[in-house]
Amino acid sequence: MALLARVVEHPCVAVHAQTPAEALVAEGSRLVGVRSGGATYRGRAVMLATGGYAALWGRTTNSGDSRGTGLALAWWAGASLADLEFVQFHPTALALPDRPAYLLSEALRGEGALLVDAGGRPVVDPLLPRDVVARAIARFRREHGPVYLSLRHLDPAFVWQRFPNIAVQLQDWGLDLARDLLPVAPAAHYCMGGVRTDNAGRTDVPGLYVAGEAACTGAQGANRLASNSLLECLVFGRRAALAALSDAPESCAHWRRSLPPPGGEGEYEVSPLARAGRGIEGEGLAMDDAALGHALDRDLGVERDAARLSALAHALPDPDHAAKPTAHLVAALAARAALRRAESRGAHYRDDAPEPREEWRGRLCWRRGMVAAEFERIEP
Repeated sequence: MALLARVVEHPCVAVHAQTPAEALVAEGSRLVGVRSGGATYRGRAVMLATGGYAALWGRTTNSGDSRGTGLALAWWAGASLADLEFVQFHPTALALPDRPAYLLSEALRGEGALLVDAGGRPVVDPLLPRDVVARAIARFRREHGPVYLSLRHLDPAFVWQRFPNIAVQLQDWGLDLARDLLPVAPAAHYCMGGVRTDNAGRTDVPGLYVAGEAACTGAQGANRLASNSLLECLVFGRRAALAALSDAPESCAHWRRSLPPPGGEGEYEVSPLARAGRGIEGEGLAMDDAALGHALDRDLGVERDAARLSALAHALPDPDHAAKPTAHLVAALAARAALRRAESRGAHYRDDAPEPREEWRGRLCWRRGMVAAEFERIEP
């Protein structure tokens, strides 16, 4: 809020609150503005800092506006998106009916919190990497029952002194951080994927720059480390701003790409039955936000497989035939990326392909009008 106040006070910044961007405006090949309603806001360049897309999932730690709006705008403007299959799920979000998936910080486990079943028996080492813990919790819940975060063995005074904000929030919901077993389950938390940028925030469309979680800089790899997102916000954000101010009008990013490695096309075939169920003119099946969230939780969650991903991809819009930028467009691209990547790597885990494959060391890139995804190889 302090940063927003500084922005509002700055004499060179005009803030238009409650003015959602509907499209990006181009002159020739360069983007020069944003359209909202009947107004067009023009500038030397366009900077997207719209956050990620983790709020598309039903269980999410994100605020409701993190639904990939910036990614959809960039897609329709011709920019490349990348790494959309890589979504980090926080393993310990509160799992209670009619309560949000409130994030129970990793710091709790760092101070000794345990992950146990209803009888207090350990479920998984709480200090393992996030993706490992998230998968273990998801499997235990599916096969045995609830998983709980427990701090009962710690001094209550220490717990309250060390985590006052969490303790107060849980108390408002009738829970005691120090004494209760807290039901937890994974929730969509952070998106490594986004609009593909270079290390100065440039996209492959002149005049379009992206910063923050909306960008795919490559800094997060396939599995973000906690707080590394500060790099995208502060370091790459500053670089993007400086580039937007100083670049020549024709400047944009360039990458060396090829089609994805051979040997996997059958994994992405669209069956005639699935095509028939897609809906009218590639628009996908009718789904409201709640139904979309449920579908992503079920089919594009912590553990994935080709059958569920294929069904999800067919239920969502064909990206090249979708009528307008929507959350469903971003979800459709993420589902296709997860289906196309027939391996497990980082936060993307396939039950039917549980190991990484060397030929898949790289990122899948998607651009409007492409026949297939492109592959950007990353050398060891």
